[in-house]
Amino acid sequence: MSDVILLLWPKWRSALNSGRNRKERSKNMFLAVLAGVFCLAVYFAFYYLLNYIETLNLTGQDLQIEAFLRFEINRRILGMVVMVFLAILIFSNIITSLTTFFLSDDLTLVGALPVSGDSIFLARFAEMMVESSWMIVIFGTPVFVAFGAVYQADLWYYLHIPLVMIPFLLIPAGVGVMVTMLLVYAFPARRIRDILLILSIVVAGILLVLLRMLQPEKLASSTAQMEVIEIIRSLQAPQQEWMPNFWAVETLVQSVRGKLSEGGVLFLALLWSTGLAIGGIALLLSRALYPESFSKSQEATRTIISRSGPVNRMVAFVSRPFSTATRQIVMKDLRVFMRDTTQWSQLFLLAALVVIYIFNFRVMPLSRFPMNQFKLMNLLCYMNIGLAGFVVTALSVRFVFPMVSQEGRAFWIIKSSPLSLRGFLWSKFLISSVPLIIIGEVLILVTNYILEVSMTVWWISAITIAVMTLAICGMGVGLGARFPRFNIENPTKVATSFGGVIYMILTMSIIGVVVILEATPTYMYFMAEYRGVPLTMEQLGIIGGLFSVILLILSLATFVPMRIGLKWLENMEL
Repeated sequence: MSDVILLLWPKWRSALNSGRNRKERSKNMFLAVLAGVFCLAVYFAFYYLLNYIETLNLTGQDLQIEAFLRFEINRRILGMVVMVFLAILIFSNIITSLTTFFLSDDLTLVGALPVSGDSIFLARFAEMMVESSWMIVIFGTPVFVAFGAVYQADLWYYLHIPLVMIPFLLIPAGVGVMVTMLLVYAFPARRIRDILLILSIVVAGILLVLLRMLQPEKLASSTAQMEVIEIIRSLQAPQQEWMPNFWAVETLVQSVRGKLSEGGVLFLALLWSTGLAIGGIALLLSRALYPESFSKSQEATRTIISRSGPVNRMVAFVSRPFSTATRQIVMKDLRVFMRDTTQWSQLFLLAALVVIYIFNFRVMPLSRFPMNQFKLMNLLCYMNIGLAGFVVTALSVRFVFPMVSQEGRAFWIIKSSPLSLRGFLWSKFLISSVPLIIIGEVLILVTNYILEVSMTVWWISAITIAVMTLAICGMGVGLGARFPRFNIENPTKVATSFGGVIYMILTMSIIGVVVILEATPTYMYFMAEYRGVPLTMEQLGIIGGLFSVILLILSLATFVPMRIGLKWLENMEL
């Protein structure tokens, strides 16, 4: 254990020393305040959702049955959230373990130290687990706290949150290490990065299966014509009792009632025993496979795909509209993207997420929901703009924000070339905004088709997501230039840096502001259409004014960060 502490000591000292620097301390305090505000927003949003469901009159039956149904719906919602957490953790740990165990720059030095292989594994495992799970811990805890607050849980419930969280994080960490180690060991050495192509497909399949296992559309099956027993059966459908997310939810649900039953103790014991067992198996696997796997990971890769004829023609076609100097930058970015399997292979995961997003709209039996259909359809159309914006933000923080940093130590070539830094940044903006606009429009238009919205809503949502995507890309490129990290090779670490977190929080805040500002004109339009009366001049003035404010906010979000990033790069000394 002393060797493990010794290996982790530099990371710990680095974190402590960063607090002694005045600039770093101010940065950390600012980031902590933003994270705290965002956590509060997550808490109140989830609390409002669960509390709103507790006020619904679902069937008009006995009060006890009503209370039971509302609790079951909230339990299913909590289960969906925890299941999504599990899918994110599995994917995050697989990606992070590849970097931490095989591609990190300090592995050669660490491997030469007089410490055992087990100590190196445990130290790296702890580092990987923290790096891949910190966001779930920070932003997932408010969800569990909100669930307890809605049902006025006692201290017993809140003490169970860390008892559930620790083994719940340990299980996907162990799975991620084992999957990565087996694939690195099995694949040819020259194709080490190509394993992410397979990983993306596998994770996409896992995510799709996990999401569909819960059958969320069954929450909408409680109509007035159904018998109460059918509603109960729908809510108590098999929830895959062998899954860790089920054990975690059942432990929390029982503890929120004040005391764990024998079943709750069993689920908690299953969490801890499974987590420790998977961690132990990963340790044994590392003893057998890690030395040879690490040796294979140090060999070079091949770039067959980026040299193929179709790719060359595609690169030439995409870069044709740009000027001669800018065209070279665009062609270079496209070729680098195609050569780096860790980036383009994630498009398979993106495709799976888009399919899941649309498929869940398709299978949800909205017409059988015990709510006013007009209000329900309009609410979904309205909220869909924000959801699509969050999807685009998630893609942008992974692909757009690191674009400037990916120039690496060769950025001095860009700065000393005849190409202006303004043209350099706007070329990044253009080649990133076009595909993201296409993705955003697909999400909006297909779901609008499924929901059968009016043509006015079609145009409003399509224009909003297009302008919003331009703002998201402008902030991504601009803030990425303001917070560049040219010495980091792994783009995932750029996305989770200080600047990346600032970008995510600011972008999601702007999306929230836009959705809130659109609430009033959207409500006015829907109510006028519902009542069959035209909008008054006063209402048209309010709608025009609010949409002008929205356009101004998104325009500022597009151009101001680009200007800030340009000035920073111009004044930066290499």
